[in-house]
This record gives sequence, C-alpha cells and structure tokens, in this order.
Amino acid sequence: MQRLPDRADYWPGWAKLLHGAMRAYARYWQGAYLGRSTVPTGGPAILACNHVSVLDPVLLIASNQRIISFIVAQEYYDQPLLRPLLDAVGCIPVRRDGHDRAALLKARQVLWEGRVLGLFPEGGIGRDAAAAREGIAWLVQQTEAPVIPARITCARQVGGDLRTYLTRQRPYLRYGPQLRLKKEMSRQEILLEVMAAIEALE
Repeated sequence: MQRLPDRADYWPGWAKLLHGAMRAYARYWQGAYLGRSTVPTGGPAILACNHVSVLDPVLLIASNQRIISFIVAQEYYDQPLLRPLLDAVGCIPVRRDGHDRAALLKARQVLWEGRVLGLFPEGGIGRDAAAAREGIAWLVQQTEAPVIPARITCARQVGGDLRTYLTRQRPYLRYGPQLRLKKEMSRQEILLEVMAAIEALE
C-alpha cells in the first residue's frame, strides 16, 4: 500500500472515512475530551505522549489532521491485518529491547522528510516516567525538530487490547506548547525537559 500524503486535505476517500470513524469512536464511544492539537500544520515535529493504554494512538490520530508515523512494537507490526495500514502511515517497527538503531535511523528519516513522528518515551504501557529512553533526545540532536508534549489521563489498559477498546473510559487528552530544544543540550537534559513538559499537563 502506498504511503499516505501528510495532510488530511490530500488523503484518499478511504483514509478520510477511517479517520472520521476513529474520531467518532473517540468522541462518542469513549466520550473522550480531545484538546486542541499544537502539532504544526507543516514541517517536522516529534509528538511525545505518555503511554497508558492501547487507546493512546487512536486519541492522538483522532485529534490531528496530519499523518502520525508512530514507532510501534514489532509484535503489532507483524500482525497481517495491521501491517498494510501501519505501512501506509509510515509507522516504524521497533524491538522492545531498546537497542534497535535501525528503527532510530528510520525515525530520523521521517523527520528529515518533514513529517510527524509519534513517540511514547516511556517505551511501554504503564511504565514509570523514570524509565523513559533516550531515543527522543538523540532525534532532537539529529534534527532539531520541535517536540509537541501531550498527556492522556482518565484511561488505562483493561486486560487485553480488545477489552480496552470496548470499555468506555472518558479519557482526557491535553497538548502543551511546542518545545524548541537545542542540539547542544545533553541527552539527559533534553529527556528531562520533555518528560517534565508531559507531566505538567495535568
């Protein structure tokens, strides 16, 4: 499947319908509050959000009019029904061991192409912020792309993925102002500033 254009104005009909269905699911089934996105209308951006459940990517997609290329765990990417769609939006599979340099290089390419990269810095659902990994800091140093902090509250993983999708939770999504971080900053400084910005969105 060919990769979709960056902006919703240029998506084919099926993609617009799917995006509308995801937005309807988020708003009317989940009863989600979707805050106003601060993702820029063009150019590279890193969308960094906490990770509380499998609902998180759906909420971020539903609240934006640009394609978000997420870094996703390899086991999701290997599912035959999901893979064509993940390819269409430029998602990047990554191993969970945290040492997948090929994934980081592909993520950098997404940003070099002026697109939006979606990241969950904690590295997995329900992990403590202290476990955040340094990949996002490396990408900032390599590209100087702005970081868009986002935070999801009032949602959680309820058993398996399907049960979580079917459980009404009324999640709350907030976006923060763009962070312009300098490549001269240390990776630890970048990571701490990003995580502090996410945690401040209460």
